Amino acid sequence: MAGNLLSKEYPVVTLTTSGASLTSGSAGLAGTLDCRAGGNAADLFMALLSLAVQWATVTGIAAGATVAELYLVPAIDGTNFPDIDTTPGASYIPFTMRAGPFVAPKAPTASTNMLLQSAPLDLMPTLYNVYIINRSGQTISANWTLKALAAAAQYT
Repeated sequence: MAGNLLSKEYPVVTLTTSGASLTSGSAGLAGTLDCRAGGNAADLFMALLSLAVQWATVTGIAAGATVAELYLVPAIDGTNFPDIDTTPGASYIPFTMRAGPFVAPKAPTASTNMLLQSAPLDLMPTLYNVYIINRSGQTISANWTLKALAAAAQYT
């Protein structure tokens, strides 16, 4: 008898609640998203990521500006990650690992959290280091938070 393949919710995965202060152009490691069996996002197919961030100074950050970029850097063998550059102010991660932008829907207010969300992302069954690169032109204050809400498939 034929069944249905449905989306199944999964608990939110908190990648970090204490991200370090990031100068413009700097990358911050937000944690790992482990989509392998037994990982913190085991056997999941897609996710939305939510970034809570603030700035002490918001000069030049306008509505519609890309304030950060999200990167998923895979360890295809489960151990070894590809080379990236996390030099403060000049970080570079290859575009092939870019998962998408975080865009300010309005001009932020200084010292007030802004909650930003990614588009849905497809996931492979691998271990990812998750990075944020600050593209705001201002320093992102410490203690930014990144969370993932992932979905699994369920056959009924």
